[in-house]
Amino acid sequence: MRFDLLSLQLFVAVCEEQSIAKAADREHIAASAVSKRMSDLEARLNTPLFHRSSKGLELTASAHTLLHHSRVLMRDLNQMEIELAHHASGVSGQVRVYASVSTIIQHLPDDLRDFLARHSAIRIVLQEGTSQQAVEAVAENAADIGIFGGVVPRQGLKIFPYRADRLVVLLPLGHPLGDRPSLRFADLPDYDLIGPTKGSFLDSLVLRAASDLSRPLKMPVRVNGFETVRGMVEAELGVGLVPEGCAARYVTGGKLKAIELDEPWAVRQWNICVQDGQSLPSPVKLLLKHLTKDGA
Repeated sequence: MRFDLLSLQLFVAVCEEQSIAKAADREHIAASAVSKRMSDLEARLNTPLFHRSSKGLELTASAHTLLHHSRVLMRDLNQMEIELAHHASGVSGQVRVYASVSTIIQHLPDDLRDFLARHSAIRIVLQEGTSQQAVEAVAENAADIGIFGGVVPRQGLKIFPYRADRLVVLLPLGHPLGDRPSLRFADLPDYDLIGPTKGSFLDSLVLRAASDLSRPLKMPVRVNGFETVRGMVEAELGVGLVPEGCAARYVTGGKLKAIELDEPWAVRQWNICVQDGQSLPSPVKLLLKHLTKDGA
């Protein structure tokens, strides 16, 4: 069975956008042409690929299988094009990285700077999200490298340790807890806590710790990103949990104080995942080796 590459490219766009119209806009092609190619693809495969609903297009089981292999094919074709262009222009490839916000803020900037100083012809495509999203992106071939924490990886992924950080409690100056040398999580339920993004690594830690308490947590606000936590704490809307490295920067303004969180789970381990059982493209191997200090 032969597949048309343009049809597969449009199929991936339709799956990701869950809309033929949006996929057509993204790929700069008429919606009627996209619809025709999807119909032809279904006829060639002799199976439906989409269910129409009020929310848009929903993928069938066949579509999920085709999407997985189409992404692998598109990635390999793109990598082939880039590596062949290397002979003429010096461009050697790209790596798609999906990482949690915490690692992007704390660790990745320096690591990527050092890597690109050695491999300036490699392009890094970086996307941020939750740890769960990073793992799923690699499992579905939407990313080459995922950086995550606190998630049980799916089958078919290879895991490497990356970095660790320590959480502290960020408080406004003059807060009733501000004179303590350290704090336990049980000290916090009497005060408003600036909550983390739902589904994040930190959210899972907080919810697990809260389940051991006899009192409910008060989280009037949930935010994404530690800079936003800093702003909320400065506005005295609550206390926040942030990594020690971020807190060291935040307290320099003289409005905030950081106190050690005396809990075993305050030390967080971050990991890297890649596809197992696949031959990774050379740029991916190079970055993996750099981030893990040994690689695959």
